[in-house]
Amino acid sequence: MNAIRSPRAQLLVDCAALKANVGTLAAMASGCRVLCVVKADAYGVGAEIVVPALLEAGVRIFGVATLDEAEALRGYGAEVRLLSAVLPDEIPDAVAGGFTLPVIDLATARLIDAESARQQRRCTVQLAVDSGMGRVGIPLTKARETARAILELPNLRVTGLYSHFPKAEPGDRGSLEQIAAVGALARELKLPQCHIAASEGVLFFPEAVGEPFNLVRLGLAMYGVMPAPGLKGAVKFTSRLAAVRECPAGGAVSYGRLHTLARPTRVGTVAAGYADGVPLALTNKGFFRVRGKLCPILGRVTMDYTMIDLSDVPGGGVGDEVELFTAGSGDALDPANWALFKRTHLWDILCSISPRVIRRRAE
Repeated sequence: MNAIRSPRAQLLVDCAALKANVGTLAAMASGCRVLCVVKADAYGVGAEIVVPALLEAGVRIFGVATLDEAEALRGYGAEVRLLSAVLPDEIPDAVAGGFTLPVIDLATARLIDAESARQQRRCTVQLAVDSGMGRVGIPLTKARETARAILELPNLRVTGLYSHFPKAEPGDRGSLEQIAAVGALARELKLPQCHIAASEGVLFFPEAVGEPFNLVRLGLAMYGVMPAPGLKGAVKFTSRLAAVRECPAGGAVSYGRLHTLARPTRVGTVAAGYADGVPLALTNKGFFRVRGKLCPILGRVTMDYTMIDLSDVPGGGVGDEVELFTAGSGDALDPANWALFKRTHLWDILCSISPRVIRRRAE
């Protein structure tokens, strides 16, 4: 029998912190129902861990982007909503699955209605309204007449409408205009549900969590990676030391000889690289942590390894845990720093963590 092996790289999920964050965010949107977005394997964190924890927290509505993601959640006994456009060839399975589907235009509504009639069932749908994103959805200028036409389709149960912010930053005037316009539409149509606020909307726009808005979509903020009072870091990315070597002054480290050692250095080779989700942009930038000490990254990040300076960790050895990032830490290991180095945002950082990284509940 093989001995149980420790993973080379793992993403640890603190489910207690995750559930606490959902509670904190729900309190900010008091009176609104909560939909948790778990698309893209729960933003790369691991849906098999995240969804059961959210069910324990009382969440009963989940949002996804694709039909495959929706089907993976069918056995949990919760409502599953596709928030992204459903493609024509997906409609038969989407209707049969009993999922809540988005309607992005009248043509799609008619296709869903016809398939629902063929299956002798009514399909629950919500109207996706484009109020400024320019991506998909019924244009706001045509939303009233289009909505009325959709409401006449006999095999659809229209339970609400929703829209999306392209720039949910504090004080953004365009977002305030969207809130006003979508709110006016919702009051006119009198549908049971209306929502526009995702994580940032909850954090920055109290106008988006009051009447007529009565649902919020929680995503990245659940993991405590966005700076907000009361949120706790719920994810930590770790690896292990694969090698420790004494390297001479003047020696080069990694591909391209982009780092030359100024002094004799204990170089630690960490068993994680860009194939695991460590951005190549961390080449010669940033830190990992070993035994409580920050260790600078040396040279180019490679596919399977990243080298660090272990000179301040004389006792560090092969097999030691290496902390790559800790959500919400507020220090050098905050994943927000990875986003800065990569010139991207936090969504990309989490979604870029490779499938070969093991996802686990934190002990």
